[in-house]
Amino acid sequence: MLSKVATLFTVAVGLASALPSTVLTSRGEGNCKPFSGNFTINQYQLYPENSDFDPRSCLLYISSLYNATVVVYDPYSAKVVDTLEFPGIAHNPAFHLAGIEVDKRSGLINIMPNTAAAFDTNGADVSGTNYLIQWDPTTRQVVYQVNLTETSQGQYGGFQDIAHDPLSNTYVVSTFGSSILKISPDGKKVIPWWLPHPINSSIVGTEGLAANEWILLSNDRTSGQLWSFDMRAETGVQVNVPISPPTDLGWSDAIYLPPKYHGTVLLVAQHQEDSAGVAVLRSRDGLWRRAEFLGQVPWAQGLGPWTTGTTWAVATVEVGGSLYVELENFLDAPVPGSAGGNRSVFPWVDITREVEVLVGA
Repeated sequence: MLSKVATLFTVAVGLASALPSTVLTSRGEGNCKPFSGNFTINQYQLYPENSDFDPRSCLLYISSLYNATVVVYDPYSAKVVDTLEFPGIAHNPAFHLAGIEVDKRSGLINIMPNTAAAFDTNGADVSGTNYLIQWDPTTRQVVYQVNLTETSQGQYGGFQDIAHDPLSNTYVVSTFGSSILKISPDGKKVIPWWLPHPINSSIVGTEGLAANEWILLSNDRTSGQLWSFDMRAETGVQVNVPISPPTDLGWSDAIYLPPKYHGTVLLVAQHQEDSAGVAVLRSRDGLWRRAEFLGQVPWAQGLGPWTTGTTWAVATVEVGGSLYVELENFLDAPVPGSAGGNRSVFPWVDITREVEVLVGA
């Protein structure tokens, strides 16, 4: 289940070789400068599926879906400063790289390469290996690499999002068959913390995870509901979070609790072709016993080839106090010999003001 691979880890530096090493630490923990405005990353075949901002280094860690790599971007210098590549995973068409999450307490980064077949077949084939990799950005080494398939036994798959509790236990969610696995801080123990009964990998279920202290939230595609879990429990028990007015979250992807709202506002990436954008929910006390639907922020138009008919809003992220929607295009024809298309321009759209208007800030 656990394999130490620190000595096998490789880093493709790219532009980083031309930059001073202090770019990684110069801004200090939780002291990143304000940042705002749309930005575009020019990176061949980036195809971002998720991203998270590290408040210690002020860098944005991005999962490059089809390349199965992690791209590290400095928004302040507008440069890609690193590309993290894992042996046997990077540029292997058998893998996607979806989930990525910075544990704000430990400063460690969890990265989730998952089998491509699950998403390519919409759950018909969940065979293959899924990993959770924990990486230390200070020592630049892998802390652990866990084979999640040894726990799932191939009964469910499509692992794609990550969250942490206050003790730095890690939770990962699968979509095809629905599950939440819990991994201990040292990576030595993995348990199926929550499973539906019966398990059916052909059902598209839980999509995202977000945590506020001991409260874990997940959105379910089939029911369109938002669920909460108490992470202090030995095993997870789903509790439906009533939304007022009633709101269907069925066609959604990653969910996110922006740090600026201290666990009281949830952003839900929605990728319907006719209404791609971000749903904004609120729990005034942050306990998520119930939620208010405040409205939806449609992603901005005028982005050239990024059109609502072929584009999905897949995730949101806070960078330097501003909120961004991350866009993905799954319909690009693959370049021969690779899983990704021929795209090099990927925008992040600033939706800060639109969210503030809905929240009443």
